[in-house]
Parts: sequence; C-alpha cells; structure tokens
Amino acid sequence: MPRRPIQKKRSVLPDPIYNSISVHMLVNRVMKNGKKSLAYKIVYNTLKNIGETTQQNPVEVFEAALENVMPKVEVQPRRRAGSVQMVPSILRSTERGQATALRWILESCEKKSAKSMVSKLQTEILDAYEKKGNAIKKKEELHKIAANNAMYSNRPQIILNAVSIVS
Repeated sequence: MPRRPIQKKRSVLPDPIYNSISVHMLVNRVMKNGKKSLAYKIVYNTLKNIGETTQQNPVEVFEAALENVMPKVEVQPRRRAGSVQMVPSILRSTERGQATALRWILESCEKKSAKSMVSKLQTEILDAYEKKGNAIKKKEELHKIAANNAMYSNRPQIILNAVSIVS
C-alpha cells in the first residue's frame, strides 16, 4: 500500500478564445519559462494564419491534424530472458495519445529552420493535416516497430489490427 495518497487528475480548462481543450494543451506545451502570454500569441497567430490559408475553421484543422498524428499503440521496453524487447500495447486513453502527438509536432517544429515559431508551427500543423511531415513519419515508424514486435505482446492480433487500420 502506498504511503502517499493517490493524486487526483487535474482537469485542463479550455482556452478563452476558441474554447478548446486541445488548443490550451498546445499553448501549455509551447510555453517556455512560464511565458504564457507569449505562447498564447504564438498559438493564436498560428491558428489565424491556418484559418486564412485553408478557409476552414482553424480549430477543426488543428484537431484533425492532431488526430492524424496521434498514435494508436505505444511501445515499452521490457527485460525478458536477459534481453530487452520492445513490447507494444494499445493506447486506451486519448489523452496520452494527444500528449504524444503534441510532443511530436513541437519536436518537428523545433527541428525546422524558419524565421518564427508561428510559421514553423503553421507548416507542421498543415503538413499533419495533409498526412505528411515529420510527425507523421514518427507515427509510422512507431507503428512499424509495434507491428514487428507484436509477437511479444499478450494479444498480437489486436496490435496488428490497430496498426493496419491506421496505416
């Protein structure tokens, strides 16, 4: 029995302008050194530019891009018989998949060489919306690893079905 009480899950409030939880999660991930107002400026300018270029609702475009990048499986290293095997498992909660997708999008933004974070984030979100870009490649690599190591999971057929539906 643990000595510390179990921590309650904190709920994320939606952002004030678009009233979307995923946008607020993006703002929190973009924020560095506690500068939330700067993160809000970056994200809102990005969404405004996305709305102008696509002529669609920018939040719907962003959430569709997030859905495209979101992995369906995860791979965890396990030690078995003296060797480390990558054991895939299906992601049950969408929050964990969203957090992974946001992390991948922002990592690929930081690798790009552009003038501003707004333009880098805009191009990466639009690439993810069109199912191309570095974040999508990362998802496909993860799904390949999961498919190759499906034999190590308890239910390999479920893993293969989840990966093949996505691909």
